[in-house]
Amino acid sequence: MTKLCPRGKRAAKKKFSVYPSAYANAYASKICAGKIKDPSGVKRKDFKGPKPVATGDFIDTHEVMGSAIQSDYGTNSSAKSYYKDLLK
Repeated sequence: MTKLCPRGKRAAKKKFSVYPSAYANAYASKICAGKIKDPSGVKRKDFKGPKPVATGDFIDTHEVMGSAIQSDYGTNSSAKSYYKDLLK
């Protein structure tokens, strides 16, 4: 669990009469994340939204992708009936 920034704690203590509460901590975490302005009207400068999704190709590193079970489906009837839709 990460600690709240001092600016968020200070703003929550200023806004709420009881600081160690769920509402005050939620308010402080939003200020620390830069989602809302603190009472002085300042947002966190380096918050630019969620991190962008990494782009690139998937790498196939395993022989069998999608199933961790390696079985001989021809002789194992229970595995054959379980994976009947995938084995077509």
